Amino acid sequence: MKNREQPDRTDTHAMPEISIEEDCGNSPRKQFLSDFYVAFVERNEEAIRSMLTDDVRLAIIGEETLDGSQSVVDSMDLFLDGISEITVNNIITHGDMAAVTGVITADSGDTHAFCEVFEFEGHTKGAKIESIDSYVVEMG
Repeated sequence: MKNREQPDRTDTHAMPEISIEEDCGNSPRKQFLSDFYVAFVERNEEAIRSMLTDDVRLAIIGEETLDGSQSVVDSMDLFLDGISEITVNNIITHGDMAAVTGVITADSGDTHAFCEVFEFEGHTKGAKIESIDSYVVEMG
């Protein structure tokens, strides 16, 4: 598992630690998603926007749906505030679909398992994310 060092930040947002399970390195789509999670944790708006279609849909199952890349970018603080660590255990890809599983740890110590299902705008290496279905379950 590789841990990403946190860059120096001058803003007031604490950045969660992120751990991503290493893979064989033969899948550009797996690397793309790994980079997506790192950019999200780093609150790198430009990188996130470049990975999403303009009309991306993020469905937080049982909660709400966000439409458009700007809505997803604007939600980063909401999702990350109070989070101390994100561990990505698996990135599974096939064609224009992918799934990512892992664990989110809050500052309070509470943990939640997550699974996010991604759909890309096509099969090419440069295809952007057009939808994300996010499932989050509190762990006991």
